[in-house]
Amino acid sequence: MKKIIVFGGGQVGSSVAKILSDDGNDITLVDYDKDVLSGLQEKMDIKTIHGLASYPSVQKLADVENCDMVIAVTGSDEVNMAACHIAKSLYNVPKRISRLRANEYLRVEEGFDKTHFSINEVISPNILITEYVKNILDHPGAFQVFQFSSGLVQVVAVTVLTEGPLSGKKLSEFRKHMPNVDVKVVTIYRNKKHMIPTGDTVILPGDDVYFLATEKNMRFMSELRKTAEKPHNVMIAGAGRVGLSLAKKLETIYNLKLIEKDKHTAKQAAQALTSAVVLNNDIADETLLTNENIDDVDYFCAVTNNDQMNILSAKLAKDMGAKRTIAIVNKSSYRNLVSKEIDIVVSPEDVTIGSLLASVRTSDILNVHQLAAGDAEAMEIIVHGDENTSKLVGKKISQLKLPADVVIGAIVRKDVVMLANDDLVIETDDHVIIFVLDKKDISKIEKMFQVSVGFF
Repeated sequence: MKKIIVFGGGQVGSSVAKILSDDGNDITLVDYDKDVLSGLQEKMDIKTIHGLASYPSVQKLADVENCDMVIAVTGSDEVNMAACHIAKSLYNVPKRISRLRANEYLRVEEGFDKTHFSINEVISPNILITEYVKNILDHPGAFQVFQFSSGLVQVVAVTVLTEGPLSGKKLSEFRKHMPNVDVKVVTIYRNKKHMIPTGDTVILPGDDVYFLATEKNMRFMSELRKTAEKPHNVMIAGAGRVGLSLAKKLETIYNLKLIEKDKHTAKQAAQALTSAVVLNNDIADETLLTNENIDDVDYFCAVTNNDQMNILSAKLAKDMGAKRTIAIVNKSSYRNLVSKEIDIVVSPEDVTIGSLLASVRTSDILNVHQLAAGDAEAMEIIVHGDENTSKLVGKKISQLKLPADVVIGAIVRKDVVMLANDDLVIETDDHVIIFVLDKKDISKIEKMFQVSVGFF
């Protein structure tokens, strides 16, 4: 159990606090808004402190001097940086994690150094969301894509279409359909619940299927969705931090248009980009979308800071002929309402939390990704120890006492990817890609990977 202080009770802060509390950690949350704190106390069993996170007196009241880690996710970058610096300089907290949104604080080449503010790790939502959306565009037909082991392992999630070639067929027929493709189905999300499939599981229209494979084996995507052709034309709505960052990543790959209503922001974007077309206009202007041939757009990405504008423009673009729409939506209540009207709804909260959890949990955990519904996780964990100190080393996967809702997807050994099977023996330094479909099992998995001196 760790003693962790969370600075900031917004969506990310409160969610991380709950997850870490459920994991069995001692959590204290600090926020300047008393109403936020009272609301959180009704929902979860954590300590709360009222005050500004960067005040030494507030940190002392939160008992920061005796904690293992602080996580600064307030709404202010400057408060987050100051809070980390105070935690280190006055109370010598071992680990300090800070969320920073402004791109100016992420440019090392311009002189910014996180260590000046005593920050161990920086979490940047802009960078995370940019990579998240780019991965989706790189895998047409997917609604979620993430990687493990520096890209050696890919996880791609798709929704099965009624007319798809595997719809209504048993999973065992997948290998018959594509015998030379080494792919593993790790979970199927159906009726708001994850299930671990078997060869006899029938794939139904509307199922969200999570495939695990190496990058070279991801060609099966086009088999699942007939419409999954490589995109050529991309339109981005919003030239803010995420929009501009995404445009820089995509402009050399696609025919790209960027729409921004604010004249000054649009001008700055035009100066920062080389080949993208920047339009200073309203993203919800039907005439504009018609004139810019919205019906030829393969992906319309609404990434402004306004949930309602993202939803409205994405829905309008879809109605006017855009093939696929992506929208950033912060409020969970909005996401539930529009999930069927917009092809891909991106939650900044879920994307950020996954990165935070990888930093917060044991050092053996390299990567954490939230599955789309947010109620399950995929993790990459390193196996340490030997047969005398580890509960895993030297054992076949079939010999492990895994909880019912946990499945091992793959093992990466010296850069070689091996899809999991019952006879695969785990060795020291293996990277295990594991899916935890019920979060209550996460603490059990962490204990399973711990090295115990004199275990046997």
